[in-house]
Amino acid sequence: MIFKQYRYEPLGQASYLIGCYREGIAFVVDPIQDLGVSFYRGEAESFSLRVVGVLETHIAADYLSCARALSEACWCPHYLFRGTPARYPYTPLEDGQVLELGHVRVQTLHTPGHTLEHVCYLVTDVTRCDEPWLVLTGDALLVGDVGRPDLLVGAEGGVDDDVRRRAELQYRSIKERLFTLPDHVEVYPGHYGWSICGGINMSGKASSTIFFEKKYNLPMRQPNAEIFAEFVRDTSRPLPENFQDFKKANLGLAEAPVRRA
Repeated sequence: MIFKQYRYEPLGQASYLIGCYREGIAFVVDPIQDLGVSFYRGEAESFSLRVVGVLETHIAADYLSCARALSEACWCPHYLFRGTPARYPYTPLEDGQVLELGHVRVQTLHTPGHTLEHVCYLVTDVTRCDEPWLVLTGDALLVGDVGRPDLLVGAEGGVDDDVRRRAELQYRSIKERLFTLPDHVEVYPGHYGWSICGGINMSGKASSTIFFEKKYNLPMRQPNAEIFAEFVRDTSRPLPENFQDFKKANLGLAEAPVRRA
């Protein structure tokens, strides 16, 4: 298996390349427009890989995605969880669905909370064993923190009670889906450091393990979902003033905004 993390430092955002070198094919996960279509295609080509799928963990609110453009350029599917409220065609994924990437398996785990359509991707290299090696956790589980549940717009959002409900959903998603994975599984999030998608406890380290997060992740050490929701609210960073513009563009509801200097 070929696996590479791309860190876009100005936003603390991470995207990923997963490849099967035996079959010469790859998936790109959560690509960011700041790096661009040519960057990801070039990275795949540098490993003699062809991009055959573009996956997103959710519709992002803090950066402009290039997933649609990359899938069009590579003539391959753009995968999102079924029911994602996007205004453009995509290939829907089901909870538990496995995508075969040559000798690599990528399993979809529905983990609602940060957004209702949020999924994580559990990755297994079957040339080594049938045990999962790593999980791409998007904005569900971060290193030392969790993704905030209030970066929504329009029909996605609602009153504060809805934010609290999503936070409680997220607590259960992490406890019941991610924290039941084997302790050795490596955790690769969609954000790290100073990203506005997490709270003040998010680490600058861009990877972890299930064992370490179960033991030391401060939000997830709260005793129940209700107290967790309050903790996440109280430790969140200020809302970015332009997040709705990026969210609407990524949903296909508006033109891409111009990033402010």
